[in-house]
Amino acid sequence: MTDSWSDFLGLDRAAVGHGLRLALAAWLALAIAVGLHIDNPYWAAMPIWVVTQATRGLLLERAVFRVLGTLAGAAAGFGIMRVTGNPWVLFALLGLWVAVAAGLTHLLRGVHAYAALLAGMTAAIVVLPALLRPASAAALGLARVECTLIGVCVVTAVTGLFTPDSARADFYRRARHLAADAVAFAAAMAGGAELAPHAASERRILAGITEIDAAAALVSAGSIEGYRRLHDVTALVVSSLAVMAAGRALRGRRLRSGALPEGIEACLRDTALRLRHGGGEPGVPASWAAEEAAPALRRLHDALTRLLAAAAALSAGSVAADARSFGSKAVYLAPHRDWRLARRTGLVAGGGTLLAAVAGYLSGWPAGELAALGVCIFSMVLSTQPVPRTAAAKLLGGMLAGIAVATAYRFLVQPRIDGFLPLMASVVPVLLVGGLARAGRKTAIPAIDFNMGFLLAGQIGMGAAGAAAILDGAAALALAAGVVCLGFILMPTPPYRRAMAAAEAIRRDLARLIARREPTGPARWHPRTAREILRLTLHFGRAGALLPEEGRAEASGKPGGRSRPRSGAPGGILAALSFGHAIGDLQDAAADPALDQASRASARAALATLRRFAADPRGIAQALQAQARGVGDGETRAAIEDAAGALAAGAALFAFGQADR
Repeated sequence: MTDSWSDFLGLDRAAVGHGLRLALAAWLALAIAVGLHIDNPYWAAMPIWVVTQATRGLLLERAVFRVLGTLAGAAAGFGIMRVTGNPWVLFALLGLWVAVAAGLTHLLRGVHAYAALLAGMTAAIVVLPALLRPASAAALGLARVECTLIGVCVVTAVTGLFTPDSARADFYRRARHLAADAVAFAAAMAGGAELAPHAASERRILAGITEIDAAAALVSAGSIEGYRRLHDVTALVVSSLAVMAAGRALRGRRLRSGALPEGIEACLRDTALRLRHGGGEPGVPASWAAEEAAPALRRLHDALTRLLAAAAALSAGSVAADARSFGSKAVYLAPHRDWRLARRTGLVAGGGTLLAAVAGYLSGWPAGELAALGVCIFSMVLSTQPVPRTAAAKLLGGMLAGIAVATAYRFLVQPRIDGFLPLMASVVPVLLVGGLARAGRKTAIPAIDFNMGFLLAGQIGMGAAGAAAILDGAAALALAAGVVCLGFILMPTPPYRRAMAAAEAIRRDLARLIARREPTGPARWHPRTAREILRLTLHFGRAGALLPEEGRAEASGKPGGRSRPRSGAPGGILAALSFGHAIGDLQDAAADPALDQASRASARAALATLRRFAADPRGIAQALQAQARGVGDGETRAAIEDAAGALAAGAALFAFGQADR
C-alpha cells in the first residue's frame, strides 16, 4: 500500500492486518452461531467491533467485563420477566435498571464501567422481545446472550495473540518526565519568576498530568503488576500537583517578604534533572521540614518526598511492585464520581428506554421492539461519551450507512441465498470493508456503528423476508438513531459546563473548610480538590480552550483576568490547593492555645472575611492584606498573607462560571 493511499485511508500495514483479523473473527463468530442454529445469530458478530483493543491486557479485561456485564444484565432481565407479566410494570423495571446501569458508567473507573454499560443493554436485549412476542421472549433473550458470549470468545482468541502488550515501561517513563517538569516549574516559581512566561508551561504540565491519570487504569488493565503499580502513578500525580502548588505559594512568600532559605531553586532544578536523566536519586533537605520553616516549604518537602518515592518505585524492577492498596501507605486521590452527570445519564437512558418501550407496545408496530432496543443502546452509548454531541454525529452517519448497505443486501442478495456456505460467502465483502474501516485511524469510530447497523438491519442468518419487514426494520433503526442522535446534537453538554461544575465543587469544599464543616479536614478536602483540578483541566482540554490571555491577565492582577467560561481556562488553577492549605493554617491558629488572644482573634476575623471569598475574590484578598498588617504574631500574619496571595492568584478560578449560573 503506497504512502498516499495509506494516509488517505488511515491504514498502514499493521492496521490492514488487524482489520483482516477483525473481519475473520466476525465471520467465524457468525458461522458458529449459524452452525449451532442459534436464533438471531447475527448478534454473535456484534461484540467483535467493540471488544477489540490496542493492547492485550485491555482486550482481555474488556472481554471479561463484557461477559460479566452480559451475565448480570441477563440475570436482571430474566428476573424482571419472572417478577411480573404486566407489561407496564415490566417496562418500568427495565427503565429503572437501565437508568441505574447508565448512571454507574460515570461512577465506576476505567474498564469497570463497561460492565455496567453491558448490564443495562443486555437487560433490554432480554426484556424487549416481550413487546410483541411474550411467549418466545425468554428463548430469544437467551439466544442473544449465547451469541454475545460466542463473539467475545472468538474475538479474544483470534486477535489476542496479535495484540501487543501494554507499553507500561514507556508510560512510567513519561510519567516520571512529567513529574520532572512539575518540579522544574516549582523551581521557577520558588525563584520568584514572572508568571506570564510560565503560564503556557503550567497549562501543558497540568494537561499532561491529567492525561497520565486518565490513562493509568487503561495501561494497567489485564496486568497484576500494573494494578500493583497503579497506586505509585496516583502518588506521582497527586505529588506533582502538590509540588507545583507549593512552588506557587513560595513565590508569593518570596515576593512579599523574601524570607526563604537560599538554594531552593537550585535544589529543585537539580532534582528535576535527576528525575529526567537519572544520575542517582536526589534528596530533599531536612531543613525544609523544620518546624520553623514556612508552611509552604514544609508542604513542598512532604510532596517532593512522596514524588521521589513514587518515581523510584515506577523505575524499579517488577519485584519492587507490592500489593499495597489505596490505604495508609498510598497517597489518596478521590475517585472521579460525577453524581450530577450520573443522574442525568440515568434519566436520559432509563427514561428514553421506558418511553420507547411503551410507544412500541402501544403502536403494535412489528419493528417496535427493534426501535426501542435502538433507543436504549444509542442513548446509553452516547451518554457515556466525553463529548456526546460529536459522538452523536459519527454514530448517526455510521449507523445510517450500515442500514443502507443492509437494506440493499436484504433486497438484492438475501433472497438468492440457499444454504450455509452461500450465506457465509455473501457477507465476506461487507465484513472485510467493516474490518478495515474499524482498523483505520480516520474511520475507526463510525465503523463500529456501520458494522452494528449492517448486522442489526441485515438480520444475517435469519432468512429472506418480505419488503414490508425489511423496510420496517430499517426504518425502526434509522428512527431510533435519528431521534437519539439529534437529541444529543440539539441539546449538547459542552465541556465548559462540566468545568463549571468542577469549579463549583472546589468552591463548595473550600467554603466547608472555612466554616469547619469538613468532617475530617484536609484528609478529605485535598484529595477531592486535586481530583476537581484534574477534571477542570480535562474539560478545558476537550473544549480546546486553554488560551494564554487568561494566564497573562491573572499574572498582571488586572480586573480583566475574570474568567470567561466560553473562551478560555481561568488562570491560577493550582492556587486552589494553596488556598485550602492557608485556610487550614488559619483554622489551626484560631484554635491554638499557645497563641495570644489577639492572634487567635485575628485568625478568626480572617476566616470570617473569607466566607465571602467566591463573591469578590480580589476584593477579599485586598481586605485580608489590610488585616494582616495589624497582626503581631509572625506565623498568623504569614497565614493570612498566604491566604490573600492564593485567593488573588486563583481569583479567575474562584469566580469562574458564576455569571452564567
